[in-house]
Amino acid sequence: MVATSTDFVFPPTDGSVPPALAIDFHLKYNPNHLWSVLYNINDSSETNITYEQLAHAVHHAAHILNPGGKLPQGTQIGLLVSTHTIQYVPFPISPRTHVPGIAHLLASTQTSLLVTGGSESIADITLQLARDLSEMEFHVQFLEMPPLDSILPQLCKSRIQSEHRPSPPLKPITAETTICMLHSSGSTGMPRPVKLHLEGVFKNFINQPFGWLYAGGIRFGTMALPTFHAMGMFLQVMMPLYAGYTQVMFAPSRIPVVPTPDLTIKAGIGARCEYMMCVPAFLEAWSVDENAVSQLRRMKGIMFGGGVRIHCCYGATEVGHVHKIWDLEGPSDWGYIKFSPHVDARFIPQNDADNTFEVVFVVTDDHKPFVLNYELDGKLAYKTKDLVVGHPSKPDLWKIFGRLDDQIVLLNGEKTNPGSMEAEIVKCPTVKSAIMFGRERNQTGVLIEFEESSRDLCRTNQGGIKALEEIWPFVERANQASPSHSRIAREAVLFSDPARPFPRTPKGGVSRSAALKLYARDIQEMYLELETEPMVTNNSSPSGSYSGPEDMEEWLKTCVQNLLGRKIDVSEDLFQQGMDSLTATMLLRSLKGTLSTASKINQRTIFAKPTVKQLARVLAQLSSKNDDKADSTTEALQDIRAMIQKYDNGRSQPLAHYRQSTKERVVVTGTTGGLGSHLLAQLLKSDRVEKVWAMNRKSSKGNKERQTTSFQDKLLDVNLLKSGKLVFVDVDLEDSRLALSKEIEATVMIHNAWQVNFNLSLQSFEPSIRGVHNLLDLAFQSTAPTGSPLFVFASSIAVAGFARPGSCLSEAPVTLEDGATSIGYGQSKLVAEKVR
Repeated sequence: MVATSTDFVFPPTDGSVPPALAIDFHLKYNPNHLWSVLYNINDSSETNITYEQLAHAVHHAAHILNPGGKLPQGTQIGLLVSTHTIQYVPFPISPRTHVPGIAHLLASTQTSLLVTGGSESIADITLQLARDLSEMEFHVQFLEMPPLDSILPQLCKSRIQSEHRPSPPLKPITAETTICMLHSSGSTGMPRPVKLHLEGVFKNFINQPFGWLYAGGIRFGTMALPTFHAMGMFLQVMMPLYAGYTQVMFAPSRIPVVPTPDLTIKAGIGARCEYMMCVPAFLEAWSVDENAVSQLRRMKGIMFGGGVRIHCCYGATEVGHVHKIWDLEGPSDWGYIKFSPHVDARFIPQNDADNTFEVVFVVTDDHKPFVLNYELDGKLAYKTKDLVVGHPSKPDLWKIFGRLDDQIVLLNGEKTNPGSMEAEIVKCPTVKSAIMFGRERNQTGVLIEFEESSRDLCRTNQGGIKALEEIWPFVERANQASPSHSRIAREAVLFSDPARPFPRTPKGGVSRSAALKLYARDIQEMYLELETEPMVTNNSSPSGSYSGPEDMEEWLKTCVQNLLGRKIDVSEDLFQQGMDSLTATMLLRSLKGTLSTASKINQRTIFAKPTVKQLARVLAQLSSKNDDKADSTTEALQDIRAMIQKYDNGRSQPLAHYRQSTKERVVVTGTTGGLGSHLLAQLLKSDRVEKVWAMNRKSSKGNKERQTTSFQDKLLDVNLLKSGKLVFVDVDLEDSRLALSKEIEATVMIHNAWQVNFNLSLQSFEPSIRGVHNLLDLAFQSTAPTGSPLFVFASSIAVAGFARPGSCLSEAPVTLEDGATSIGYGQSKLVAEKVR
């Protein structure tokens, strides 16, 4: 039976319409209902995706992945929702998992097809993964992720609908059929795959009360969730298909958006979300920002204290989402959870001083965990190892306390199991015991107890430095075998006091909770020092006699490489080289622990200056003897000069152009945009032009189709595109030869192609500037009989910077000083004007 609301037909949730068929259900009953709103953080625009558009995209992607329908139903594949409709089993894998762990997941599940792509860091992982799999003699077919605008034309504002090609009918499935797979974090060793069967998907996710809070068309912000996580799979993929809420996500872009507190709240408020899901670290950042708090008051969802209500959630890959949202209208004990009435949660007392209980979920008619590892009262169950404590006065409320297996839950929700890392550290001959810590912190740390013969090492500062040198190789080995969020920084290593030995159990083992309590003040002081106090580390800090940003840059490069565990490019975006919000926090604290002047920066500084070069310049200015604050105009001027120097060949002679023909042969770039379309129309109309090459980046739609759409949008004569003198050419302007397959003899080159984004910095326009450099090189190297072509560049009034009352602009080349006051777009155009 199909349930309905005023504007949305709900699919049945009894399993008769599995996720693989839900897309076609909506194509039939809810074609115009909004599945998602894609929010562009650069221009605040929104792209609406309906279920009809989603269905077309899903089936199109399905045919890309399995074009001939050759692969059998049940073949495992990673990442895409459209794999449901081609009877594949999607298996999203976290790119933060160490490469041996990814290889283990693929081999242990016999996953034979892997979709990759999206960033340079993923490309690096893919190369290493291919080598590891080859050594394991396990074959995996790598499939490059197709451009999203080729699947969803709406992303490039196309009016042309993609062709709907239905997938082959789904073969019968049962309650035990695997619908998708997820994996554990790998903090306890190798990550474990978890198969989600059809029965469990409905009992543990779809029919639990949590997702239905947002049913029917409410805008729900899921932009900060990773799809490889159970929460992301549930809220972004599964639940919208049945509850019908409209999720808000970041619009795709060439450089993937890294969720930050600022960007997440911008999208949530800008897209008018009523509810939003995020990690605790974001709430912590917003709580100290009055503007953020005032904006969050507009929402219904994350709310408590000062008008902002917060709901605490609980779930696991193995059991699903097993809590309920409670007491929405009144004040709530936001740190506590209430378990769903559809689950049988049992509590095993631990008989400890904190009165904790381990949570166990018993199989019922309404709930069946995906993993069963225990038996309680004669019934199968899942033993979570999660420890909870009860509310002092409300017996149905519980608070998460920790992990039975000592797993550390960081502030951002990532988990670290210390066992394997501690075991590696105690291999050091001078170390007797090691205890990791970091619960509800942004990074882990370790407390070291030395052997009797080495306890005097850390009694002096010099001895402490020597002791750290001795144990550091073992800490590095522990870091290398662990996820990035688990890594221990040098400044997060504490040495125990011989006068306060670790408490021991009757069997001789360390009593972890007692030891951490004994050193609680030391740990608290360590975190405070990381945030506020300069510290001496083994990384030598830049000396007072350093010459400037260059020395700071080299020092900072070393710091970042130590943090990320890999070599980096100082000119490239760190977030495309493996950095994330957690490692950004770690970098910030590392800087504050080394440079006293780093107290003047915050995490937003790292996001705003995402390369080593940029951040080094900020730090150098803050560290100068006169302690001048970094002037934005001076800094911009330095960036402009550096970019010109990088791409200027120093040519003093103009292009040698010889008029030997009355007819022009014109190359024009960027013809599918606004100005470009009008330029092309005028060139095609002109009797003085005998040939036009319209050059644009390669598109899955084809540039002729894109050009037709652009002409239609701008009410230009589409018949002009049938002219015999027009040739469409796919080019890559970042390639030194533009990726041209044959030579072109032109008399004029009009360079109009440019990225248009008024929020980006100069650095983000470097690919466009590189394109100018390559075109100029080709023009100067021309051997055409007509001589070098005339080079025309479409600049912008933005090169002149911002107007000031009473000022005027002379009809002369714009100075760099004027351009320094402009936005990144204008600065990039100015750089292009100046290069030769």
